[in-house]
Amino acid sequence: MVQFIALLAACLPIVTLCYIGFCLASPWGSCVRCRPGGRNRTCRACNGTGKRPRLGWQIYVYLRRLYRDGSH
Repeated sequence: MVQFIALLAACLPIVTLCYIGFCLASPWGSCVRCRPGGRNRTCRACNGTGKRPRLGWQIYVYLRRLYRDGSH
């Protein structure tokens, strides 16, 4: 059990850094609500574009705005 926890602790930063890199390289993903048919002009989640920002990108933008607004 201890070995499993150590392995998990070693792999978690690697997975996190890979996801951060993925979000920086490709911040836009397919819309979950429009995905089966592609674009849906009436979709409120993506405004009919078929693309939505990834969760990691949304967190990055939120933290960047929080830092910017707090530093002035």
